[in-house]
Amino acid sequence: MKKLKKFVSLSFLFLLLVAVGVVAFQPVKQFLVPVQSEFTPITLSIKPQDFLVKIQADGELQSAETTKILVPNVPAQNLRIASLVADGRTVKKGDLLIEFDPTELNLQFLEQKSNLEIANYKINKSELAAEVDKSDLVKDKKVSELELENIAQFQPRDEMIYTRRQILEGELNKDYTQKKIVFADARLDLKGKVYSLDEAILLLERQNATSKINQAEKALSSLKLTSPSDGVIDQNSQSGGYWRMSIMPGSNVYVGMPLFDLINPNKMEAKCYVLEKDAGSLKVDQKVSVILDPFPDKEFSGKVKNIDKLARPIDRNSPVKYFQTTISLDNVEPEVMKSGIKLKAQVLAQELKNVLVVPRSALVEKDGKFFAYVQKPKVAENTEDNFASQFEAKAVTLGQGDLIQVVVTEGLTSGQVIALNPPDAKQSFSSDKKSKKEEKKN
Repeated sequence: MKKLKKFVSLSFLFLLLVAVGVVAFQPVKQFLVPVQSEFTPITLSIKPQDFLVKIQADGELQSAETTKILVPNVPAQNLRIASLVADGRTVKKGDLLIEFDPTELNLQFLEQKSNLEIANYKINKSELAAEVDKSDLVKDKKVSELELENIAQFQPRDEMIYTRRQILEGELNKDYTQKKIVFADARLDLKGKVYSLDEAILLLERQNATSKINQAEKALSSLKLTSPSDGVIDQNSQSGGYWRMSIMPGSNVYVGMPLFDLINPNKMEAKCYVLEKDAGSLKVDQKVSVILDPFPDKEFSGKVKNIDKLARPIDRNSPVKYFQTTISLDNVEPEVMKSGIKLKAQVLAQELKNVLVVPRSALVEKDGKFFAYVQKPKVAENTEDNFASQFEAKAVTLGQGDLIQVVVTEGLTSGQVIALNPPDAKQSFSSDKKSKKEEKKN
């Protein structure tokens, strides 16, 4: 009996716990059950229309008339800047732009002047030595000639008076003296040639020293660079894209190095960069609208002046390539147009007549192909109210376009209605597959 009561009590407690669990699970179940969201498509009926192909480009202003100011060609490894005109300064023709420290060139000038003095001293010394040697040789020749006269006058010839030995010695002395005269003439001629060669070398040294002195004097006179025309100083133009050496008083610069540009502020143009994939229809003389970043409310007109032959990356760490394009401006406003100001350009590349144009947002890409969702013909028995039952995906071929719109060359016809807000591609294609499976089952 006690066991029966205990069993009944336990059963009642178990049933009570089950009831409480069921009641507690009801609100949780409401969150676990998925709620079907309603999707309301926005549609557009496509019709042939005219379409203007626009190419977007970013860039900056630059002067169309620029003079590069370079370090002068002077006989020095490098020069030190003593004074420099400030960046952005407006200068007049003849104004001082930059002055270099003349210390190194002054040392070179003094060195070459010393070399010139040494060369002149050597030449004078050589001339004196040549005169002394020539005088000695002439004296030896004169002595030999007197000896020859004496020998010819008193030479023993009579065999009755002189022995055979004395006669032979007299002839030998005469022959020796004659040869001494010939040798003296040869030495005079040879010494003259040697001294002529030495003198030529010394004269060349003097000429070289004189030439270097003239170079140093010319270099010293070129250490002050003046402005060749009116303009504005632009140091930022020498950045080279990746790196720029700072130019300031005390900096060392090398011969031929570009220092800065002297630009004409009344002749400005736009330097723009067009993506390689967008440059297919880019041509010279196409109309362009330009908007400066600091003045978004102002629009300037122009046209394409020239296009680079090769596409190049702007950033060396990026594989994306651009065609550098120069745009001439119809009107220049020096008050607002400053070199280096960033801008956005829109090239009016081509006008297409009677083409089908759709927004890019209406297209879905899958596996490298593009699809547009076209509204199905309304069928009476089709009562389903989901996207897959109303629209079907159509593969389309795209033509030219811009960032917002694009021309469809194949896949759509005039009068068709497309969805402007298609769902996610994976969901759409899975819905299409499900609907096709259900049709097969039915």
